[in-house]
Amino acid sequence: MQKINGRSAPPHSLEAEQGLLGCFLQWPETLAPLANKPAELFHDLRHMELFSLLKEMHGKKELIDLPFVFSRAKERKVLKLLGGIDYVSELPDKAPSRENVPYYLSILREKHALRKLMEVCHGSIARIGDKESDVQDLLLGIQADLDTVTRLGLPDKERKALTIWTAESISKYEPPQHMQLVGDNEICMGYEGVTVLAGPGSSGKSLAVTSLVLAAARGSGLWMGRKIHRKFKVLVLQAENGARRIKKEVEALKRNHPELNLDEHIFISDPPEGGLPFHRPEFRAAVRDEILKIKPDLVVLDPWSQVATEDAAKEVVDKLAEIRSCFPAGEDCPGLLIVAHTKKPRPEDVRKGRGLVFMVSGSVALPNTARCVYVLLPWTDDPEDPRVYWCCPKLNNGEMYPATVWKRKFGTFFEHDDKTNPKEFGRTDDDREKITEDHLRAAFDKTDELKSGDLVRKLAKSSGAGESTCWRAIGEDGYLRSLLMRAGTGKLKLKEPTE
Repeated sequence: MQKINGRSAPPHSLEAEQGLLGCFLQWPETLAPLANKPAELFHDLRHMELFSLLKEMHGKKELIDLPFVFSRAKERKVLKLLGGIDYVSELPDKAPSRENVPYYLSILREKHALRKLMEVCHGSIARIGDKESDVQDLLLGIQADLDTVTRLGLPDKERKALTIWTAESISKYEPPQHMQLVGDNEICMGYEGVTVLAGPGSSGKSLAVTSLVLAAARGSGLWMGRKIHRKFKVLVLQAENGARRIKKEVEALKRNHPELNLDEHIFISDPPEGGLPFHRPEFRAAVRDEILKIKPDLVVLDPWSQVATEDAAKEVVDKLAEIRSCFPAGEDCPGLLIVAHTKKPRPEDVRKGRGLVFMVSGSVALPNTARCVYVLLPWTDDPEDPRVYWCCPKLNNGEMYPATVWKRKFGTFFEHDDKTNPKEFGRTDDDREKITEDHLRAAFDKTDELKSGDLVRKLAKSSGAGESTCWRAIGEDGYLRSLLMRAGTGKLKLKEPTE
């Protein structure tokens, strides 16, 4: 708790109070939505008096600028109560942007609610000391006071808790162009702009993020084959790489791309103490301050395992709420890219397409919440093989597209590998050795047609291969598929041998 003259002062934020009043003085139109707010939102008596004066002038449709404010203050003999000409003249400099109004107001509401809570606590203690008070009446009175404080902490009426669209209104809605950053609504700004980039350890996820920062600074071209719509700022909150690794990456970026102004587009955190502890109010306040200062278009959290320690769906929902509480609302809300790990698959389990969503570690609530999910997987287990399989198995607001293959690069963009067929991902020479054409023909020895599942079970039994391997062998891209054809009954049969 702050102290004034050595004594503890009630909760308040001098900076937020000065900043909000500075906004009103520089941009008087920002006062209009707040003209019905009580002066007690402010703690400092000078600020309460100035806010009351500005509201009065606004109500009378008077010009609000410093000379006229001073004139009205002198007429009402309150200039000294405002702190004097010098103090009020400095307030506009405390507000860097009119866009800060919601942020300052949220702080004032929070501090106001805390002051009221202190009053309720002190009043409750006084009531308890009244021996003649009825316990039931006492509890009801305290509950009523607490309900009042709870309402103080709710969002402003101007910020709707629920928006209902009609068919006509939604058809007229045009998404702001500046909010789309990458691809077909893949990485976007806004409350819905949650994207997950998942992959196993040491697969190149952080390098992919680094190349995304390059794309943000360039503002055009492609990133992992997806269109970059404009230049944008990226704030990377990461908890794994120290200053030495960050320095090495940034130096490589600048060396390989001297034409790009990285200083205006890349902001990277040193690993905070305790991972990425959004459960701590002081950490959220620090993040809030940095976002207010930097105004990023995209915030990257790397990795998710340093944010949520449990896999429960409630943990994911709660953490996302804590994270979003640090972001401004509306069209200024930055997008959120979450870097997550994937579950370790069984040796025979190679997933492709939409099934890759279920490889994201933790609760399914994370990929379910995301509008877009990227998955990056090493092509082989060979650490010297730079190839990665890149797939977008979930894209709610855009059009799905095929997987691709890339080569990891340090300090620059990934290189598209157009010589490696992404449909070959997961295949090994061992597959071809385990399941042969003889196994396939033997499965049809006593029948002309088989259901896919029955065929897989027969192949697994005769070859000793896992069922996943058998599915891959006879699938649409499987190496045995050319020997099979569909039967009219939804089954498979062998193709007739050609002469």
